[in-house]
Amino acid sequence: MKKCIVCGKELPESWAGEKCLDCSRKAMKKIFQENPEVKQAFMETIQDLKKPENIERMAKDTANFMNALQQIKTKGK
Repeated sequence: MKKCIVCGKELPESWAGEKCLDCSRKAMKKIFQENPEVKQAFMETIQDLKKPENIERMAKDTANFMNALQQIKTKGK
């Protein structure tokens, strides 16, 4: 079983990262405290992603991606 590289807590097998969620949050908070401009840019990006036109575009992109995966899967059979 994988373990967090910071605190050693066991991670689920499906976990893609090397840090647990708690350690990742602590690292983000530290980055934001040390670099307020990074925090501001992050917040602006999140707000931009919440705009209706961007949500619609993301939904279309996700649907196109899923369709492409399904096509690849059916071609492999």
